[in-house]
Amino acid sequence: MLLGAASGLLAPATVLARPPEVMACAVKAAPPGIEERVADALLTPGTPASNATQADVRAITDACAYDQLLTMPQHEAYFSYSWGRMGRDALDARLAAEGIGSAVIDRALDIGPGNTNNPAAEVTKGDLRIVGEALDAAGKAQASVTSRGWQLITAWITATAMMFSGQRDLE
Repeated sequence: MLLGAASGLLAPATVLARPPEVMACAVKAAPPGIEERVADALLTPGTPASNATQADVRAITDACAYDQLLTMPQHEAYFSYSWGRMGRDALDARLAAEGIGSAVIDRALDIGPGNTNNPAAEVTKGDLRIVGEALDAAGKAQASVTSRGWQLITAWITATAMMFSGQRDLE
């Protein structure tokens, strides 16, 4: 009996996901229009406007992280999650305006809600080839995708990787 109790102590603890209100704190606290600024920053990283947007989002996520008693490493994960989520929120509409369904991208690369979400260090030509084939299969000829459309696809993949990597690091 004692052995059974001891082995229960050695079992890994169940990891609990962060409550939705914790994950949504930064999105709720953000000023109107910041999602569009994040999308712009994902499309033009390293610019003064992008850096300013990152600083604004960092301030928001740090305030939420302090309020939720997250550790310092969790601050970075929470920033990544929030940055990606805000970017996805704005990029989804931009992709739709180009006739590109974000769900097609998610399914093709097994990213997004309910998928494996293997974090990517960078978007590869292979990723874009897979997305192109998925677009063809979905009835959107990849040859009809503009350079702006491919930029949006790349930004979507980047935002998704950041969001789900951050979420995974918070769990």
